[in-house]
Amino acid sequence: INAEYMGTLSECLFFFAMAQRLENAADTSGVNFTDNIVLTTSDDLGFVFPRNAITLSKLLSDLLADAGDAGEETIVPLANVDGTTFEVVGEYLIHYIPPAKTTVLEKPLKGALPDLLPEFDNNYVYKKLFKDGDEKQHELLFKTLMAANFLGIEPLRDLCCAAIANMLRGKTPEQIMEVFGVTEPFTPEEEKAVEAQYPWLKESPEGATVS
Repeated sequence: INAEYMGTLSECLFFFAMAQRLENAADTSGVNFTDNIVLTTSDDLGFVFPRNAITLSKLLSDLLADAGDAGEETIVPLANVDGTTFEVVGEYLIHYIPPAKTTVLEKPLKGALPDLLPEFDNNYVYKKLFKDGDEKQHELLFKTLMAANFLGIEPLRDLCCAAIANMLRGKTPEQIMEVFGVTEPFTPEEEKAVEAQYPWLKESPEGATVS
């Protein structure tokens, strides 16, 4: 068994131990709410998630601050996040449980993004968010970005935006259309609609240093 396989296996086992999927999202009878909360996703999946892993999420941190003392039953519906996406977001939150430091993204990029990221972030973006490392298979990247926006996870949001900016860097309009599977140019009305729905597309968070 090679080192890469063992590293991947260790990460999977760590995530399983820290964020467990409930067999029945409605049955929380066995949950230790002193150390955990329950998050339910848009596709009706339930996850037991450690309280100390929600620090980076402004939404979850604010909700827990208003929820009362640890130990009380705390169930948070995530109406805008599906289960597959939450598992990816949860992996990021768990990896960066304090005192772990997230990557601080600067503008503009001083090189190619893969050369600027630490190992975890690099693998997270280019082995997970881009399926099989293929930038044309970016659905999970955009879903993760939307989830980070919803949950108020600024460093994950910036990481996703930087990945998108790096993906589009140096490409012609035609190449960008090919990446996104667009066959006809957007009309001005369509451009405005896209910008309204995804305002971060006009941003270019680039560069990376670790605080």
